[in-house]
Amino acid sequence: MEISKVDRIEEQSNLVPNPGPLKLSPKVRIVLGVSVLIGLVTFILALNIAPQKAWSNFLVNQFYFLCLSLAGLFFVALNHATRATWSVALRRVAEGLAVYLPVAAFLYLGLIIGAQYIYPWAKPGFLEEHPLHYEGLPPLGGRRNYLTVPFFSARLVGSILIWILYAFFLVRNSLRQEKTQALELTKKNINLSVAFLPVFALTFTLTAFDLLMSLEPRWYSTIFAVYCFAGLFQAGLSLIIILTIWLRRQGPLAEVVKPDHLKDLGVLLFAFTVFMAYIGFSQFMLIWYANLPEETFFFMKRIKSGWLSYALALPLLKFIIPFLALLSQAAKRNEKIMLSVASIVLLGEWLDIYWIVVPVFQETPPVWGWVEIGMLIGFWGVFWYAVTSFFRKNSVLATG
Repeated sequence: MEISKVDRIEEQSNLVPNPGPLKLSPKVRIVLGVSVLIGLVTFILALNIAPQKAWSNFLVNQFYFLCLSLAGLFFVALNHATRATWSVALRRVAEGLAVYLPVAAFLYLGLIIGAQYIYPWAKPGFLEEHPLHYEGLPPLGGRRNYLTVPFFSARLVGSILIWILYAFFLVRNSLRQEKTQALELTKKNINLSVAFLPVFALTFTLTAFDLLMSLEPRWYSTIFAVYCFAGLFQAGLSLIIILTIWLRRQGPLAEVVKPDHLKDLGVLLFAFTVFMAYIGFSQFMLIWYANLPEETFFFMKRIKSGWLSYALALPLLKFIIPFLALLSQAAKRNEKIMLSVASIVLLGEWLDIYWIVVPVFQETPPVWGWVEIGMLIGFWGVFWYAVTSFFRKNSVLATG
């Protein structure tokens, strides 16, 4: 029964003409190249004028675009593991997001080099100055051995190499299947995906702890990694929605993506919007209710001195607006509504990471200036250059 079902799906998919690689105007490549140059120049200038601001914005954007790429890989693995068939038309879109991972691995070098400017535990003399306590907070304990630059670097590099390896085999098998149409390749991707999901849970947990939670080395939350994952997949789904609609309007997916595909993506986005709100509220409520100084200082720092406006904007952008907008079935089939909601969620996720990172370095919210804008443009250019390069070489539709 299982094989006959796959055969029927393949027979139907072969009736749809392969749109081939994406055709982009040379002007788009020039714009992306200029964006990368703007980001690079901004970062170099900021290092000389305001190095701490340069490194904090580097971390914000590195984690943000890393999460978007991982969301594509997770989407592919999740649908393979569950043997979902509705998402086959969207699979290549998600695979395209995963190709940014090698670029993110290269950019990790910046974080490793600039660790002493970002993380307090990486600064020379930190343990000598605060061997047991500082600011009335409890000692680091075993974290003193865990939070070292060599061990930190090894965890980051090890995790992203595992992600790149899985992404390479999943995408390679998908591309090979277009030529061979071998069912065996689907079975291989199913097995790879089932193995990947628990590995991803562990490695992403370590990465979330290392890149974000260790900014406050004496703070901890048992569900912080789950909170980061909820934001990762909510934002990743939003980007897949935007890319799918764009490719549909451009023509490559016009005959493939139907309103039902948008509706299914909208259902997933709605579900993870609720999940995101549940995890975020649980983390805040439990810490607020317990009222332990070693936990509450994290939020106290982020709801005073002007940061309260950011804290209030997050539930609005990441829960209230998308929840209300996606309540009806008709809204999930509407391209304009889906585009608007997805854009708002992407903005909310970036602000969320910014809200986690920057208060470590500044008590009051900085006025957004050329550093924030320039570096965001630069990372945006690098990300889309990698993604569009993949689509220019490969079909935007997974066939066979």
